[in-house]
This record gives sequence, C-alpha cells and structure tokens, in this order.
Amino acid sequence: MADFQVILAALLSPDNETRNQAEEQFKKLAIGIKLPHLVTSLCAQGGTEEVKTIAAVLLRRIFLTLEYSELAAEVDAGVLGGCRAELILAIQNETSAPIRRKICDAVAELARSSMDDDEVNHWPELLKFLFGCCSLETPHLYESALHIITVVPGVFGTQLEYCLDVIKHVLVQALGCSNKDVWTEAFKASTAFIVSLESNQIRNRFTDLLPLLLAVLERSVGLQDDDALLKAFIDVGDHCPKFLRAQLEQVIELMLKVMVTEGIEDSWKQLSLEMLVTVAENAPAMVRKHSKYLPRIVTQGLQFMLEVEDDPDWLTADNTEADDDNSSNAIAGETSLDRLANALGGKAILPHIIANIPQMFQSEDWHYRHAALMAISAVGEGCVKQMEPILGEVVGAVLPFCQDQHYRVRYAACNALGQMANDFAPSLQKKFHNKIIPALLLVLDDFATPRVQTHAGAAIVNFCEQCPKKLLIGYLDPIVAKLENVLQLRLRELLEKGTKLVLEQMVTTVATVADAVEESFLPYYDHFMPSLKYIMANATAKDYRLLRGKTIECISLIGLAVGQEKFMQDAQEVMEMLVKVQNEQGEMEADDPQVSYMISAWARMCKIIGPAFVQYLPVVMGPLLQAAGIKPEIAIVDSVEAEQNYSEDEGWEFITLADQQKFGIKTAGLDDKCTAMQMLVVYAKDLKEGFANYAEPVAKIMVPHLRFYFHELVRAAAAEILPHLLECVKVKGPQAVQDLWVLMADKLLEAINLEPETEIVGIMMDSLCKCIEFLGANCFTPEQYSKLVTLLKDALEMCFSRASDRQAKRQDEDYDEQVEEELEEEDETDEEYLRKVADVMHSLFATHGSTLLPLFDQLLPTFAEMLKEGRASSYKQWALCIFDDLLEFASSNAVKYQEYFLQPMLKCICDKSPAVRQAASYGIGVMAQFCSKDFSQTCLDALSLLTVAIQSPNAREDSLSTNATENAISAVTKVCKYVDSGIPLDSILPMWLSWLPVIEDKEEAPHVYSYLCDLIESNNSVILGVSNANVPRILAIIAEVCAEDTLQDDEQVYLRLVSIARHVQASGDVWTSCLRHLNEKQQKALLGALS
Repeated sequence: MADFQVILAALLSPDNETRNQAEEQFKKLAIGIKLPHLVTSLCAQGGTEEVKTIAAVLLRRIFLTLEYSELAAEVDAGVLGGCRAELILAIQNETSAPIRRKICDAVAELARSSMDDDEVNHWPELLKFLFGCCSLETPHLYESALHIITVVPGVFGTQLEYCLDVIKHVLVQALGCSNKDVWTEAFKASTAFIVSLESNQIRNRFTDLLPLLLAVLERSVGLQDDDALLKAFIDVGDHCPKFLRAQLEQVIELMLKVMVTEGIEDSWKQLSLEMLVTVAENAPAMVRKHSKYLPRIVTQGLQFMLEVEDDPDWLTADNTEADDDNSSNAIAGETSLDRLANALGGKAILPHIIANIPQMFQSEDWHYRHAALMAISAVGEGCVKQMEPILGEVVGAVLPFCQDQHYRVRYAACNALGQMANDFAPSLQKKFHNKIIPALLLVLDDFATPRVQTHAGAAIVNFCEQCPKKLLIGYLDPIVAKLENVLQLRLRELLEKGTKLVLEQMVTTVATVADAVEESFLPYYDHFMPSLKYIMANATAKDYRLLRGKTIECISLIGLAVGQEKFMQDAQEVMEMLVKVQNEQGEMEADDPQVSYMISAWARMCKIIGPAFVQYLPVVMGPLLQAAGIKPEIAIVDSVEAEQNYSEDEGWEFITLADQQKFGIKTAGLDDKCTAMQMLVVYAKDLKEGFANYAEPVAKIMVPHLRFYFHELVRAAAAEILPHLLECVKVKGPQAVQDLWVLMADKLLEAINLEPETEIVGIMMDSLCKCIEFLGANCFTPEQYSKLVTLLKDALEMCFSRASDRQAKRQDEDYDEQVEEELEEEDETDEEYLRKVADVMHSLFATHGSTLLPLFDQLLPTFAEMLKEGRASSYKQWALCIFDDLLEFASSNAVKYQEYFLQPMLKCICDKSPAVRQAASYGIGVMAQFCSKDFSQTCLDALSLLTVAIQSPNAREDSLSTNATENAISAVTKVCKYVDSGIPLDSILPMWLSWLPVIEDKEEAPHVYSYLCDLIESNNSVILGVSNANVPRILAIIAEVCAEDTLQDDEQVYLRLVSIARHVQASGDVWTSCLRHLNEKQQKALLGALS
C-alpha cells in the first residue's frame, strides 16, 4: 500500500518526467491490485482532496472500457464485493460535493462493467442503494443516485420492467422538488433514461414526465447557468422525437420563446433552434403536421442570419479560416434552413422562404439582402423539385446583386449562383449559361475586393464542374482571357506584397475549366503553363504550401486535359519538380496540404504518360504506402471527458456508443489516407503488370481496410482495387494469383456481410463479381462457397424485412406524401441491393455453369419467393434475371427447375413494369437459343404473349418500354430461329418485319439483324415480298441501323447488312426509288457505309 501511495503522489507531481514514470508504473499493475488500493485511497478518512480526486478518476478510467467477463476474470470475487461496498459507503460519507460526484462517476462505470451480455446486473446491492437514496430529506444522496442513473441509465438491466413504477416515482418527485441540484440532475437522469429505452411501449409510459421536464427546462433557461439540460433535451429529440408528440406544441413554443427573448445568450438561442431542427430531421412527418409553426421557425432562422458583422478584417483577410466561426447566430441560422429544407422538403419550407425573400431583397440594409441570398443558397438542395419550375425567376432575382454596392452582398450573390450550380446541375447550366457566365466574369473584375473576386472564381468552378462540355466550349475565349488576366495580375501582387488568396482560387478555376473542356483547352495551354511552372518552382515558403499544392493539381489536370502529345514538351521538367517536392515530403508537417495534392498529381501523371510511369514508382510508392497506412488516433471516453479534453478544432469527432460512452476518432490525416488509397487503385488499374511487384504489399494494406469503418471511401477503394491487383500479378503465373486471392477472399466475403452502407456493399459486390470472372470456376473453397450462400441469402432476407418495414410505415399516423417519396427512395436502394445479388449470380453462372447448381439449390427457395404474387416488380425483375442465367449457362439442367420459374416468366411477358417485361422476354429468348428441345412448346406458347407486348399501345412510350419491347422482338427472333418445328413462320415473319428496326437495345440487335440477313441471303419470299416489294422497307431498316450506329459492337453482322444494301445499290432504278424514301440522316449514313 505504501508503494502504491508513492505512485499516486508521483502522478500528482508537477514534474513531467516524474509523472510519466508513475503512469508507466501504474499501467504495469494488474487491475486486481490497482482496484482495492484505489478504493482504499478514495475512502480513507483524512485523505487529501487531490489524492481522492485522482483515485476516483483512475477508477473510472479502469472501468470505462472493462467488460464484465474481464472484470470477473481479473478481480477476486471477494475483493470486488468489498470494493463495491466501500464505494457505496464512500458516497454516503463523503462531504465534498465535487469528490462525491467523481465517486459516483466511478460507481456508474463499475455498474456498467457489472452488466453481462444478457444485461444481468451482477451488483444487485447498487439498485437497492439507489432507490434508498431517493428521499428529499437527503438531497445530496438523491442527487448522487440520479447522477449514477444519468451516467448509466441501463443500470436496471433485466430488472427494468419490475422497477418501472419506482423509477417513475423517483423521477417525478425529483423533477417537482425545490432543490436546484436535485431537479437539475433529475432532468438529466430522465432524459438519459428515456433515450436509453429500446421499447417505445415502455417509453410511452413516461410521457407524463414531459410537462415536468418542460417546466424544469424553462426554469433552467431563466437561470442560464447550465446549458447541459437543453443539450440533454436535444438528445431526446435526436433519439426518440416521437416521445415528444403529446407536448410538441409546447416544446416548439418554448424553443421559439428562448430564441426571441432579449438578454438570453446566443448559445442558448442556437441550442433552442438546434432542438427544433433535430426533431424535424428525426421525425419530419410529425413536424409537418404542425405546419402552423413553420413560418415562425423559418423567420427566426432568417433573423439569425441578419447578425453578420461588417468586419473590416473579413475584407482584407488572405485566407478564409475566419469564415469557419460556427458559434455565430448567422451560421446557425443558415445551417438550420439548410437542414430544415432537407428534412421537411420543399413543399413545407419553400413557401415561407418565398414569403420573406422579396422584401428582404428590397431592403436598404445590406444585412437583409445578404441574408436573403444566403438563404437561397441554403434551401436549394432540399427544395430542388419545388424550385426547378421557378428557377428562372430565382436566377433573375439573384443576378443583379452580383453588382450590389455592398461587397458582402456581392459575395453572397456569387455564393448563391455557385450553390445553385451544384444543386440544379445540369439544368441550370443548360438554361441560364448565357446569363450566369457573363455575370460571374464581370465580378472577376472586382480587383478592389479580393474576397468577392475569389468567390466569383469559386462559383465558376461549381458552374463548370457539371456544365455540358459543348456549352462551356462556347465561352472558352472570354473565360480564359479573364482568368489569364486575373492570374497574371495577382501573381505580380504575390511577388510584390505576398498576398495569395485570389491567386490560389484562380489556379483552381483554371484547373477546373481545363478538366471540363479537355482537349479543347489545347490552344490555351501555353497561356498558363509557364506561370504555373514558375509558381511550382518558387512557392516554397510555408505560407505558400496551399498555393503550391493547388498549382501542382492544376498542372496535372491541364496535362491530362490536353493529352500526352502536347504535355510532353513540359513533362520532363514537371516530373523533375515533382520528384524534388516528393523528396521534400519527409520534412513536411503532418497537416501540409501539398501531400494530398502530390498524391493525386502523381496518379494523373501516370494516366498521361502511361506505362513509362513505371520508372517513377520507386519514388512515389514509399510515401504513398505510408499515407495509405496511416492509423487514426481513437479514444473511448465518457461525455464529460469528450467535451473537456478532446477538441473539435484538433480534429476529434465522436459518436455515442451506449449510455454516456463516446467513441472518438481524430480525423487528421484521414483525407490524405483516403486519397492515397484511391490513387493506388489508379496505379493498379492503369499500369497492370507494371505494378506487379507492388501488388502483394499493397494488398496487405488494402485488405484489412475493407472494414475501416471510419471512412467509407477508404473501404470503397480497398474493395475496388482487388480485381486489379489480381490482374497485375497474372504476369507472375497462376500460383501468384492464387496466393493473392487467398489473402483476399475470406476478408472480402466478411466485409460484404458486415458493411453498413448500401453504396459500399454495391462496390464490394462489383469487386467480387470481377474477381469471380477473372478467376473462373472453383475460385472458392467449400467453406467460402458456404459463406457466399449465407451472404446472399442474408442480403435478400434483409430486403424482405425492409420491404415489410416500409409497408408498416405506410400505415403510420404520420404517413404523408413526403414520407412516401422517402420510402420510394428506400425501395430504389433495395432494388440496387437485389441487382447486386443478381450480378453475383450472373458471374457465378457464367464461370461455373451447371457445377453451380448445388449452391443455387440452397438459394432456390429465396429466389422463388421473389417471384410470388404481391412482390414488388424489382423482386420479380431480378429473380427472372437469375433464372435467365440458369437457362443460358446451365441449359441442360434448366428443365428440372421449371416449376419455379416457367409460369411466372410467361405471365411477366405482359407485366406493367417494363423492366419485368424485359427480363421475362430475355428469358424466353435464351430458352429458345440454348434449351429449345426441353421448352419448345413453352416457346411456341410465348409467341402470342410476346406479340401482345410488342403491339401494346405503350410499347415504345419511353426508353425503358422501348428496351423491353426490343427484347421481346429479339425473343421472337430467337424462337423463330432456334425452335425446330411448329413455328408458323409465314404468319409471324410479316409482323416481325413490321416491328423493325431495333435500335435501342444494342446487345440484342445483332441477334435480330443476323436473322434478318439469314432470311434475305436465303431469298426468303415472305421477307422479300412478292416481286421484292419489301426491299424499300428492308433498305430503310438498314439505313436506320447505320444512322444510329446500332451494330457498333458487332462488325460481322454490320458488314452483312452493308453487303445486302450494296446488292440493292447495283439494281439502279430500285436503288434510286428506295433512296427517295429515306431522310437526310439515313441517306448520309447509308452512303457513308457503302463508301
């Protein structure tokens, strides 16, 4: 014990070295030794506050990450029981409120560690103690008990349902008492407890706490001494907003009251707005039902946005870091409108924006004009559907403010145009390019206001990024002339004064324009490259790191745009400079922006110079692998420690794990890591065998990152690279490929099964498909095939479950039109899931053929379920696609499965969904092509159904319907061609010819036109007609095929058609007569083909 006290004393030492040594000694002690000593130090009579404080803090840290199994294994049961009893006594005996609170923190964490995986609390004495403390006669103990519940609201474990009435009484009594400490802690305990409940049924038993909670909250707002209560209330709005339903109007009224009351601090007002926005985001339909409050909420957001200071420092700043002040009312108001629009939708929000904006635009006070423009920027994304029809009016209203007398308004106008260019692309670019580009170019003349000039450049970037290339090319001369002028003047200013803000933006804008117009930038290459090379070579000071990084990006993007031939005149010099910068990288600081720009630039250089880039890999790969291997700093702490010791400014981000536990990650370096991994994909994809020597070390980095849950794009890159790495090592032989696949296979299957993001699942499944297709049959072990079956089955079952959940939401009391739109988006997400499952099955059937059937049999009941009546069309579509693959790739065995798919396939030929019709028609086609002996009668029966589908009035009403119809025509083609007997060709072929041409479906077109050639070349009288009467019709079909380049992927069939046309050409008068019936485009295409 004496030695332990020495360690504790050393931990309190002001000397860093002494303290560090003590920390190392403390870490080496076993928990079973540390625990009783810490408890004794904490409970010792006459102990100093410092020793008790550090003992309590260390205890809490020990328990914070300790599971019950570890606690039971590492601490003797008798010792543990004694420690628990002493800690309970310590709460009762401690006279210092701060220390008592720290003891309660430690007790709470010990309580959490005393819960096993089945939520059994192995410290039952604690519950008895907690309820025993809840007496108004001992308020300090009441507060202590409530604080423990706040920290670990799940402390009741499996006893919860038996304690509900007692818990409710404890909370109601405390919320209504006059002792401030008690009612404050009661509020925190109540909200934490409500949030922790997993059952809505149980939670609803506590709704009568709401009036008491609101009364306490209003009291707390009046005192303004602790905003923790308001933050706790926001947690309720975040995690269980529907709990507030009964008192929602009172909640809204209170929050609005806080926002408009003079004398209340801005932070409280912002939290009140945050509460309303949070509820709207998590229960949008419920909030829409209280639409009478939306005008007031929107108006208040706009009111906040007026509070922008006319700060002279803003005008002269040479960086934009000062703009990141998230504590201002203006930013809070702007972000709230953005979030409300996205949450509630344009129908709910836009009318209230429109009601306010016009008079704000007319105000003589610049704050109002500025706020109105920033509001348009904020709500556009959430109001796209509603703003699209009035976009012309909106653009027309914004444009005049590009020349407003106040610089902040001009800035806001550029911001609005830039944001709308993102939100409404490419529609805005197509409709209003002739107004927006000239307006922004005019603002680029604002040399007196660098911040505005810079923002105009940024808006041009947004506009160009999604502008159709042909449109932008028409403006290249004025855009380039303006950018060149600004860049040269600001470069001169950099040399004279050292200011760089505008120059940084102009470099980026030039890069974006070049990237957008590609080879059309060639005439302007020499206008910029000398200046850019000068900046790259000379901008070496620390203040110019970002400028140099952006210049490197610009040079590489211009090089990629103009192509290898033009860029090669500077390539050697640029590459030498890049190598020089690369060699400096070891001296660069962790946050140096040049790092990420360099990583991307090297990858672009690889694309430009191709295989010759291999010589630079030794220079590039070391730093790249180092960046890809960055391990983020993480921490598991409680809410208090997260707030006190882990700053957002330092890059820490937290998510709540359970109760008050927080999981934190320091995000610094994550973006560089992500960029590095994406560039590794580029190298593997483009260099192929040239990257072979790096494939294994890269795989060893990438494969574990399939489950890097801190950044979804890292996981995407890790998945995307896998098939490319296999292709890279192909040059080393089959064993090298197999060894690499062994490293990947299990991890990829596990990652797909555990991936939380649907989009990333899709990328991982795409990667899996490519790997299967590259490796061929027997690419998995029996255990892996079993895992794959489970994976696919689970994916489909999850889709079934989510579909049921959506049906339940359609019966919910808050269901409305906006909810339906959201549910339809979820339907589309699940459809993508189904498509990926079908893609995997396609890859498996294509590579395995009939040997896949034992695996297929395990999934057959699930696929059959997808075809049942009542299932959504997407389920039928993708199930049919899977059975289509069965018919195509396991044709000799397909007949064994006909009971599962045959009748649904025939029925779906005339389904209302074009995608389903297409899948069913394709199935009949492959049935005829690959297994007509087993299904000849089915093919014959299908002809009448296919005819109905093809001749339906809506057969070609849109592209989806056209594709389905052309698939049906192809199916008829294959039935006629491949089914040996029973096909009434004399009656079918005239109809079939009348259905041509097939233009849209370029995969099926070769089948159709190959058969047409067969018939013509065999002088089929039905096709040629009496006295060759159908020749003009046939020539018109051939001309249309040529005009639409339908057979671009099948030269053989194309040449056969051209040969037929040449025979007609040789006929003289017939040819001339036929040409007269063709339009100009068809004539030009046909004559071009013949020449």
